[in-house]
Amino acid sequence: MTSTGGREVQGFPDLEALSAAAAESIVAIARESVESRGRFSIALAGGNTPKRTYQLLVERHRSEIDWPRWQVLFGDERFVPSDDKRSNYKMASDAFLADAPIPVNHVHPIPTDTPTVGDAADAYELVLRGVLAVNGGPPAGIDLVLLGVGPDGHTASLFPGSPVLAERTHWTRAVEAPIMVLPAVPRVTLTLPCLNGARDVLFLVAGADKRPVVAEILEGGEAARRYPAAMVNPAGRTLWMIEQSAMPSNA
Repeated sequence: MTSTGGREVQGFPDLEALSAAAAESIVAIARESVESRGRFSIALAGGNTPKRTYQLLVERHRSEIDWPRWQVLFGDERFVPSDDKRSNYKMASDAFLADAPIPVNHVHPIPTDTPTVGDAADAYELVLRGVLAVNGGPPAGIDLVLLGVGPDGHTASLFPGSPVLAERTHWTRAVEAPIMVLPAVPRVTLTLPCLNGARDVLFLVAGADKRPVVAEILEGGEAARRYPAAMVNPAGRTLWMIEQSAMPSNA
């Protein structure tokens, strides 16, 4: 493991090794959270990279996890029906949620049956604040946020140059359909205030097309500041788990 600009960086020879280590890290963080606070909240990432990690949680770690203490949230969602193949919820459900003994009312998908994507964002903000409220007090940060990185440096559905990056109050915002990233549909995303309020953040990164942007982000400096993924700086730990083809040579 190396430390770069306040970030912990781990490299792995392939996606299987990355996924196994990520699943172990999630289990360890969940255990510590339950022991310390009696619960564990996690915001899941979409895309292809975390799918194997999700599968391993139930394939290898089912008996180690205190499932009823989990509260499952989502970092972003495409504004499509929940059974659409483009849905982050569907991917997570197929990969592990359908098999994990988590109470149904502890899984909180971003709604996509609202009249508009803005309505979905507003509704999910209320869900987040309610789920994360502690003993009737103000909401706490999410215990663990899983994130990925796109070749353009986006994370969740925070894209370079988006006005949502300037958000300082709301925890969720609607995002117009991206032009350069597929699928080109509107989205709901957690905002930087929410992501940076997390206790821990875990980036899962795979694919040679990510290497240039990962190199800039980990190097830091002025060049990195234009990438949303570089703007995620929670008070707790930030761990980057990077598959070999995405790992910069100088990391």
